[in-house]
Amino acid sequence: MTTARAAAVAATHFGISGVAFELPGEVDTNFRIRSGDDSYVLRISPESTTASLLAARQFAMTRLAAASVRFQFPHSPPGGEAIVALPEGGSATMVTWIDGAPYADARRPVELAADIGLLAGTVVRVLEGFHHPALDRESHWNLAAAPTVLRELGPHVSNPADRALIDDILDRLIVQVPKLQQLPKQVIHGDINDLNVLVADGEVVGLIDFGDMNHSWRIAELAIAAAYTILDQDDPIGVAADVVAGYAQIAAVSAVEAELIYDLIRARLAVSACVSASRAGQGNPHHMVSETEVWELLERLDYVDSIAAAGELAAAAGKPRPDRTHSIGERRDTVLGGALSLTYRASDSGPLHIVRGEGVYLYDDMGRRYLDCVNNVAHIGHGHLDVVEAATEQMVLLNTNTRYLHDTVISYAERLLAKLPDGFEVVYLVNSGSEANELALRMARAATGRRAMAVLDHGYHGNTSAMIDLSPYKFNGPGGGGQPDWVTVLPLSDPYRAGDVGGDGYRETVSQLLGEGEPVAGLLAESIVGCGGQVIPDSAGMRMIYGEVRERGGVCIADEVQTGFGRIGSHFWSFQLHGLEPDIVTMGKPIGNGHPLGAVATTRAVAEAFANGMEYFNTFGGNPVSAAVGLAVLDAIEEEELQENAGKVGDYLLSELRASMMRHQAIGDVRGSGLFLGIELVEDRATKAPNAELTAAVVNHAKEHGVLLSIDGPHHNVIKIKPPITFSMENADKLVAAVDAALAVS
Repeated sequence: MTTARAAAVAATHFGISGVAFELPGEVDTNFRIRSGDDSYVLRISPESTTASLLAARQFAMTRLAAASVRFQFPHSPPGGEAIVALPEGGSATMVTWIDGAPYADARRPVELAADIGLLAGTVVRVLEGFHHPALDRESHWNLAAAPTVLRELGPHVSNPADRALIDDILDRLIVQVPKLQQLPKQVIHGDINDLNVLVADGEVVGLIDFGDMNHSWRIAELAIAAAYTILDQDDPIGVAADVVAGYAQIAAVSAVEAELIYDLIRARLAVSACVSASRAGQGNPHHMVSETEVWELLERLDYVDSIAAAGELAAAAGKPRPDRTHSIGERRDTVLGGALSLTYRASDSGPLHIVRGEGVYLYDDMGRRYLDCVNNVAHIGHGHLDVVEAATEQMVLLNTNTRYLHDTVISYAERLLAKLPDGFEVVYLVNSGSEANELALRMARAATGRRAMAVLDHGYHGNTSAMIDLSPYKFNGPGGGGQPDWVTVLPLSDPYRAGDVGGDGYRETVSQLLGEGEPVAGLLAESIVGCGGQVIPDSAGMRMIYGEVRERGGVCIADEVQTGFGRIGSHFWSFQLHGLEPDIVTMGKPIGNGHPLGAVATTRAVAEAFANGMEYFNTFGGNPVSAAVGLAVLDAIEEEELQENAGKVGDYLLSELRASMMRHQAIGDVRGSGLFLGIELVEDRATKAPNAELTAAVVNHAKEHGVLLSIDGPHHNVIKIKPPITFSMENADKLVAAVDAALAVS
């Protein structure tokens, strides 16, 4: 039907003269009729929609509109005909227009979740006792028909993994049939979704589109409303619980209904996915309007602890949770060593049970999505498919060691050397950053014939015994044994806290320390000190230290375990930030995107000195699978221009955090390069007194709002930021907003 014909129908049969504008619709053709300051909705239903069904809808809308409730519902305007049979076929009905934006278009504000539940409960209460025979009908959208719909339409889902997910939901429903048969039924709206719920001025104002009304399970009204409210939400189960709590304020929830809410939410999402799959290619975009969000949510919920989720929703409805005999935390405490730490302690906001990662997000056992601003191991994003594919293909083919020739291992070593400055000619492949630094220590000692080493204060270089001895962050910390006599600790030239960081006084101190003990074999240092608080040392000071070590016959080792592979944006390696020329470079963490891989690159001279007759063999270091993974990571960094992204997004994030610093006196300093940044929190900017308590509060507040940060620095007052380098401007905005919000309430 054209808009001109729609306007004519409105004027002729309903007495409403105005201009028609077409609206989206799944089955009906809908038009907005603007008549002066008023608007109406003209619905043209196909011949398959009976007059009896249209009358049932009109009766239900009138009943809701007449109820003394806070929400608006469409109803027939006074005068004119109620249902008009059109000469060209089909029927026309007219209802009042409700001003407001669909919940989806309003970006699904989480604070309205309880009101959506209240809306669903209101509909159930007002329609209680209402019945019409036309509503006892078959429909894909009647949730009571979900087992049949999933069985019939499931084959339209072509992806095997997706089909398995649908089958799992179907199997769960079949198991629950005895309980489903106990559910009370009544007439419900049947489609309280994110396009039919209208919001205005921060409130839920009404409900539209009664085309899917049916006689179904009463609790289906709640399950459907919750299913669409939690689309694209960071905390789907928490938001669903808010919907349930709102519903339970006004509508009764039996014990069996409460127990089945979670299963019915998944069932509705599965029905939506299957219906969309069955209608693919029909040319109606309304059929596919929520498809992407529905599948994303279904996949997230597939990893959810279903017992815990069902218990959470039942509790929101006022029913008891099922007993859980042993939590995963209790099991962990029983079998894993007490020296292992958890990022979020129970005394704070509780530890996380992470079950899945994708891109820049981590997901917990309740489906909650967290923006990962910490995990510099997942350098190119969690679950990067190219890395997974490379590892899988090579694992199937062959995985052995460097005692055999293998082209992939050699190709990777060549690619890695090509990323380093001239002069680096030899690579050793290992399993971790700790192993890389341990091997670099052996090389330095072999090249110089010396034992002693120099390091920067607050540095951390790994978990082996030798690396603990070379890590002031560890040996000066809890449980540490203090500085070994063969280790020289040089002061960190911290531009924020150290004052004169590059002058004569600093040079004299470094020279004096290097001359006091036995001559050092070399220096092991990060070019940006992570555990020291994301500190970029003074470049002149770093060059001076390298020069002093070399003048005394030592070698210089650049620890790039945290900062390499394009993270700092401006350069591929952080030592390049200072214009340094190391003799050995060590790598780990991001090199394999989570796969256990590390490397040591060095000069020909150092490598020849190390080849002193003692064989170096590493059972897993340099295996073909690790090499294939390493190549995939390098490919992704280059092809996806991720170093450039780290620079661009990092510069933006740094500027936004410095703008936040202007708003919050507690921020003493913001520093870093690319996507390796730090925020130092203080009690007073003048004294720079560290504020560890506030730092912990900010990190925990951010976690509760879906942003993961962590704490470092010798005073435990630096928020460190080192996300996957696929981080976007939108992600950066969310991070800054989380920090702002946390500081505002802390």
